[in-house]
Amino acid sequence: MKNKRFEGKSDSFFQKNSDTIPNKEWAELIKEERKYWDSTCTAETARAESDIKKNKLVYFHYFGMVDHYRSNVEMNELLKKYNIEVDSALTYCTVPGNLQNCYGHVMSKEIDRKFGSKFIDSLRHIAEIEYVNKNLDKIYDFEECDTISRYPRSKSYTAFFEDYKINFWKNVQYPEGFEYRKDKDLYSSISADFILNKNGSISDININLRFQNKNNYKYSSYFINETKNFIKKTKWVPATTLGITVNSRVPLTFFFK
Repeated sequence: MKNKRFEGKSDSFFQKNSDTIPNKEWAELIKEERKYWDSTCTAETARAESDIKKNKLVYFHYFGMVDHYRSNVEMNELLKKYNIEVDSALTYCTVPGNLQNCYGHVMSKEIDRKFGSKFIDSLRHIAEIEYVNKNLDKIYDFEECDTISRYPRSKSYTAFFEDYKINFWKNVQYPEGFEYRKDKDLYSSISADFILNKNGSISDININLRFQNKNNYKYSSYFINETKNFIKKTKWVPATTLGITVNSRVPLTFFFK
């Protein structure tokens, strides 16, 4: 964005703390900023309405403070079948949402009017499935997958995050001489992750220990072996995304007493 009022100002002008600029000046800055976005929105709205009359439709991918999709390439191909062009825009946390990319907002309403309110969502769902089918060998992050439990004894996705910890400590004993956490000490932990392949096999196990009490590091090999054994012996449930079985990385965290 360019604003003539700000041109020629040094960087230090923008780096000033808010309490060093008089309230009146801040009010003027905000007022002028609002005028800029109002005029920009008005111009973009007019341009969009003009393009729609020419049978031009444009779908926008948004970047910034919004959800990002992995299937934009597939989405673009689907939109082409309906003669809908594709563009992108940034979103800003400091600008009112109703004044950002007004061209895109008008286009979005017209697409909904012409094809139905669920049209874009249905295309996105198809695009996501196409993406997964094209990337069946990819290792998906835990959060990319469906909310199903990976732990065989858990009845829900939420229970997964507690159940594996409970069962781990049922079978792992603290070595004699282990120094437990005191009330004011920070927590010590085992951080582990591994690849859960779509056929149920396990690979690439990584384990890191963090002891606040340095004397406990002498038990590192014991806890590393116990963690590996737990991971290998558990019959983990392969992940799915959109119902399609995929390879995934599974993170685990165990806290010491």
